[in-house]
Amino acid sequence: MSKLNVKTRGRTSSPATPQHDPIEEKYYDKLAWLADRTEKSRITDFIENYQKPGRVIWINMLAGVSRGVGMTIGTAIIIAIAVYVLSLFVSMPLVGEYIAQLLDWVNTFKQAK
Repeated sequence: MSKLNVKTRGRTSSPATPQHDPIEEKYYDKLAWLADRTEKSRITDFIENYQKPGRVIWINMLAGVSRGVGMTIGTAIIIAIAVYVLSLFVSMPLVGEYIAQLLDWVNTFKQAK
């Protein structure tokens, strides 16, 4: 068993709690099984990564590129939505002037590229 105490299985013995609750026993057995499997998988993963460092580098590079592309696409979508929402407020008297100027800057930047 993992870090759970085998006799009490992490429970405190008080008169208010029953000593042999079958649901609680099943819960602690599953928890101990899950802790054991997690620890074994970590050891397996460590050994596999230790033997194949090129695979670790490749996976980390792929993850970094994926995050970068995802952040770029997400930022572009958020900016497009913000520009669309701001374009709806152009007809407002005070705020509309600033938004119209901002949209002009965006359009100028689009045409320059």
